[in-house]
Amino acid sequence: MSLLELVEAMPAERKAGALAVLDHLSRPLTQAEIAAHLRRHGVSNARAAKIAAATKDLHIIALVGDSANS
Repeated sequence: MSLLELVEAMPAERKAGALAVLDHLSRPLTQAEIAAHLRRHGVSNARAAKIAAATKDLHIIALVGDSANS
C-alpha cells in the first residue's frame, strides 16, 4: 500500500491530524527563519540577511546542516 493510500484509508480525525502536521512541516521558511538558521551555523548577520533576502521567493521548506553544530 502506498503512502497516499494509507492516508486516504485513515479515519477522518487521524487524517486531519496527519495533514496538519504535513502542512506545518512543508510550509516555506520565512526570511527571518532562514537568516536565524544561517547565523546559528556561523554566517555573519549581514551575510545571513543578504542570503535570506536573495532566497525569499524560493519557498525553502528545510535547511539541513551538520547536526553536530545545531
